[in-house]
Amino acid sequence: MDATVIVAQHMDPLSLDSFAKRLGRIGPTPVVLASDRTPLKRGHLYVLHDTALLRRREKSIILHPVEGEGFYHPTIDTLFRSAAELKGIRIFAFLLSGIGADGAYGLLKLKEAGCTTIVQDEATSVVFGMPKAAAELGAALHTESIGRIATRIREIV
Repeated sequence: MDATVIVAQHMDPLSLDSFAKRLGRIGPTPVVLASDRTPLKRGHLYVLHDTALLRRREKSIILHPVEGEGFYHPTIDTLFRSAAELKGIRIFAFLLSGIGADGAYGLLKLKEAGCTTIVQDEATSVVFGMPKAAAELGAALHTESIGRIATRIREIV
């Protein structure tokens, strides 16, 4: 894998460690439960423990923790908005099934920054809240089934 993957999953913080371990057993990609100021490396998958910003530090991109933003943790809008500010990086952002609208506004910022933005379709979403909110904002370049999204992610990484 030549890409860096960041997963921001609305999940109880106590469950994230086992979630990251399960992801690590699926394939050969190293999976890291990201912590404060974790420098991102190509070929790794990072599971966010809490809300974080993507920031440049010298030649690296780090996850910089942020407290008090948003209702959900990690807050996807915060992650996406910070990613939209990074220049010279190819970004593919996927917003999947979930309650509410977290991620919709940040996805719009990514689209406006020229990134590829994809939302899960209603037919394969358990809850169509987050993807629907993004689609209604015009934040999605593509709307795809979860199967097609999985294929696309494999193609990218």
